[in-house]
Amino acid sequence: MAESFLEEQLKRMKDMSEQMSHLTTELSNELERDRESRRQGPIDEVRDLRTYPSSNKSTHHSAHRSGNARRHTARDASRRRKR
Repeated sequence: MAESFLEEQLKRMKDMSEQMSHLTTELSNELERDRESRRQGPIDEVRDLRTYPSSNKSTHHSAHRSGNARRHTARDASRRRKR
């Protein structure tokens, strides 16, 4: 009876040892992932999904027009004040 008890205890200890080995490996992997994530800032995971127009002419042309409109408006306002 004592012999079977010791065999049972030995089996339990082996099982627990295997579990601890497995958990130690998992913990090491998790710590490595955590260290890696700390090296990267939160912005490193963000991707720029904006789309840009293929033709810069239309964008440049409209910006040029709006700039002229602002200049005329500013000129007109200064003329009004002078009178």
